[in-house]
Amino acid sequence: MSSQNDIEKLVKKLKHKKAEVRIEAIEDLIELNNPEAVEPIIECLKDPDSDVKYQAIIALGEFKSLKGVIPLISLLKDKDPDIREAAAEVLGDLGDKRAVDPLIALLKDDEAPVRVQAVEALGKLGDPKARTPIHELLNDEDPLVQEKASEAIQKNNW
Repeated sequence: MSSQNDIEKLVKKLKHKKAEVRIEAIEDLIELNNPEAVEPIIECLKDPDSDVKYQAIIALGEFKSLKGVIPLISLLKDKDPDIREAAAEVLGDLGDKRAVDPLIALLKDDEAPVRVQAVEALGKLGDPKARTPIHELLNDEDPLVQEKASEAIQKNNW
């Protein structure tokens, strides 16, 4: 079991000047599996380093905490497509309907992998609002987007 002291030490490392140290601290907080780590990890979503941000997204998915939903939604507009893609994936896994409209907007992303992840997330959420926008992706330029759109439609009987 993790001690409060362990968490406090790792939270301090989240402010370290080296990104590698911050990433390692996030990974260690995941291993401790203590819900008190969620808030400090949410703060890492604002980190200037994309790798730190990415690891924080993964961590929130591991904790399955709905506290991260709104901050994750804000990352759907991040300049880095890997960040948008990871945030969409975790939002789908968390299953919170607040993500539906922002994920629908993400279906128009310029990057195909981001659209794929948005479709998969919306397929998991199963909200009927996504039916028409996902049907439109059956004509997407990217074959994987088309395939994932078809899978989401079948899964949800849309």
